[in-house]
Amino acid sequence: MTLENALETFPSGISQSTLAQLQEEMQNRTTLLQGIIQRFARHYACDLDTLESRLARGEGPEHPDWEDSIEWRNAVESLQQTHFMQSLLEWLLHLNVPSRI
Repeated sequence: MTLENALETFPSGISQSTLAQLQEEMQNRTTLLQGIIQRFARHYACDLDTLESRLARGEGPEHPDWEDSIEWRNAVESLQQTHFMQSLLEWLLHLNVPSRI
């Protein structure tokens, strides 16, 4: 499949402006997720792997530490996915397709 054929398969509402708006939303999501991650790191004074290892050894209270570790892990994984989406949007924005992708 050529790039031109691939671009023709995009939904009609997708434009450079739409992609730029999505990119801005991904940046806002990045900021939010980084804040969540930093809050947990400050609260536990360690990184997530250290907290998870400690919990696996049965050290520390299960509640709320276990629940926090799940939320923290979800934030880390969501941040990784958000970075991937930002890269994809950046790539699409640099295609320089005139009006519609």
